[in-house]
Amino acid sequence: MTIDWNRWRPRLLYGAFTFAAFLLALRLTFPADAVKQRIVLEAAARGWQVDMADVGPGGIAGIHAEGVTVEAASGLKVPLDELTASLRLLPLLTGRRSVAFDARLYDGEVEGTADLSGDEREIALAARGVDLARALPLRKASGLDLTGKLSGKVALTVPAAPNGQPKGRIDVTVTEAGVNGGQLPVPGMTSGLALPKLGLGELVAAVKLDQGKATFEKLEARGGDADFTADGLYAVLQPRIEYAPISGKAKLKVKDAFWARRETQAFKGVAEAALASSRGRDGAWNFQIAGSVSRPQLRPVQGGQ
Repeated sequence: MTIDWNRWRPRLLYGAFTFAAFLLALRLTFPADAVKQRIVLEAAARGWQVDMADVGPGGIAGIHAEGVTVEAASGLKVPLDELTASLRLLPLLTGRRSVAFDARLYDGEVEGTADLSGDEREIALAARGVDLARALPLRKASGLDLTGKLSGKVALTVPAAPNGQPKGRIDVTVTEAGVNGGQLPVPGMTSGLALPKLGLGELVAAVKLDQGKATFEKLEARGGDADFTADGLYAVLQPRIEYAPISGKAKLKVKDAFWARRETQAFKGVAEAALASSRGRDGAWNFQIAGSVSRPQLRPVQGGQ
């Protein structure tokens, strides 16, 4: 059958014009303030406070905001340089409310999608080039001056019920990871162990969330001044994730080249005296990890076992 394009061309052009006019009208009349309030309410229901400045239309059916602040119930604040959030049209046609978002923070980008309705809500995001050295909230939470560029993916299923347990995966890589200083909390030391600048190379973390636990299938750093490996590490999930208890083992082996530096000579004696009982046959220090997600503690394991 031969298609008569002379007959169909005007119809296709008229249909395309109508669709484009619809999208333009939708953008110009889209209730950005209403969507902003919806996002604020949904975040509040999960214990987060969201504040936005300079809100306007963004995308086809969404908002664009600058000067965004996301604050946890614990008081931890995360500033976003820019945030674009749009309703996803195809899920909306099936009765599901879902948003796509794109945020810029700490010289990096985080983008993804999140369901706003349903008994189980899917959250997927990808991060690229987030500079940990600029993440002041992370420094305050950990007590360490962390460095490195973070990239990774998150895929979670979160029940709408307040007591529901999330399921999914978190896979993260930090290139040029390291510690520029800070206090490492060690039981028995009142002020912790002051750390010099320590490069960790590439850090890789793979976490599985299931049955109320976040299990680290992999957490290791290679290629820097020291090699770090965690074994059997997990966190028991709670509504206030910063208070979630953690448990596991870790091994840290500092390379000889690190100790050869002039600026590490004083630290070497302090570290060896404080951690002598945890040294294993391979020369690595062995620790038991305890505490909480926001305040982890490394307890030297006697005999390095």
